[in-house]
Amino acid sequence: MVWSSLIWFLELFMGVHAAVEGELGTVRNIPLRSHSLSAPFLDSDMQSRFFDFGGDTIIRADQYVRLTSDRPSQEGWLFSRLPLTATNWEIEVEFKIHGQGNLHGDGMAIWLTKQRGTTGPVFGSADNFEGLGIFIDTYKNQRPGVVFPYVMAMVGNTSVTYDKDHDGKDNEIAGCSARGIRTSSNPTKIRLTYFQETSLKVDLLYKSEHEWTECFETGPLTLPSVAYLGFSAETGELSDNHDIISIATNNKYINKGYNDQGLLTPADSGKGTRRGRGKQFNRQREAGSWKWFLFKVMVFFGVIGGGYVGWTMYRANQRGRF
Repeated sequence: MVWSSLIWFLELFMGVHAAVEGELGTVRNIPLRSHSLSAPFLDSDMQSRFFDFGGDTIIRADQYVRLTSDRPSQEGWLFSRLPLTATNWEIEVEFKIHGQGNLHGDGMAIWLTKQRGTTGPVFGSADNFEGLGIFIDTYKNQRPGVVFPYVMAMVGNTSVTYDKDHDGKDNEIAGCSARGIRTSSNPTKIRLTYFQETSLKVDLLYKSEHEWTECFETGPLTLPSVAYLGFSAETGELSDNHDIISIATNNKYINKGYNDQGLLTPADSGKGTRRGRGKQFNRQREAGSWKWFLFKVMVFFGVIGGGYVGWTMYRANQRGRF
């Protein structure tokens, strides 16, 4: 009885300890309000606190940010006022591309670039950019064997020009066909997930309301340390409405693993965000130390409890002899 009680206490405390340690190494989403946007889009002064817009962009506060209307020769953009400084992040955008007729174009782009707020020939924004461009191309020029609409990624370094005549074929680092994304009756969304040391992943939602489809995943990509989040679109002879419905951006915070002394384990040492690494280390070290202290306290009281049970049973046995 005594030993079974002690074993039960130890199993309980080890389970608690494992549960606490299991939280380490997980990824938490921290919303970034400065890079998120939803209706009504504008404040009381008819401005957006965190985003600028220009070109042919119009805003209907209760519905959308329309980068271009269904009219020829339009260019519009929407860019964050502050750079996105998170090392790892996730951006989920609900958008809608629609218009009249069977012929339409040209498409829209999502940007993480050093430049911001300039109209140009690449889906309504400037060429020779520095950073990342994700293009949702709805009009096929000269790219045989590829089904459109087409979603692709390009990394620019200020010297590379987007190959518009061939729909960016020579610039593409990854891409996928997205037939039906323009005419879908379901909400259409794109999700970008970036981990600086590992990958960029792009997922699409348009086939059904809750079904995400992986478009592509790359290896590590180096982006500018100062990069603004932006959106743009353009129309030529053919046209479409290009609408932004909502933007949700999260910092992907990785909870590092620590040993019993509250120090980074060798596998995790040297990693972390560019900013605030020292403060995060101190917070994590304090958290690790407290968890270890709590575990030792629980074990101590467990042993005391087990000893008390054993002593009580021993006295009962002694009385039974007399």
